[in-house]
Amino acid sequence: KDRHSKIHTSQGLRDRRMRLSWSVARPFFRLQDMLGYDKASHTIDWLLNQSKSTIDLLDAGSSRLNSQTLNSGSFVTESSASESEGEGESES
Repeated sequence: KDRHSKIHTSQGLRDRRMRLSWSVARPFFRLQDMLGYDKASHTIDWLLNQSKSTIDLLDAGSSRLNSQTLNSGSFVTESSASESEGEGESES
């Protein structure tokens, strides 16, 4: 008997649990520690909120983004562009 609850998605019934590869798990749990969260779901929620504008673009279909564009890092949102502008500055 499968005791884990499922979620209905456009791709069908999905398990709520996620498995993370080693290369994803290490930075994920490092981020979770930095944020001070004790539950992975809080970290996922934080990541989704940080990615909201990009997710909204994908959801609206207003952009022809594909997974290659997103994974290559060539897609830059306004907030990430403004954050990177200040990276070279030092505080006195």
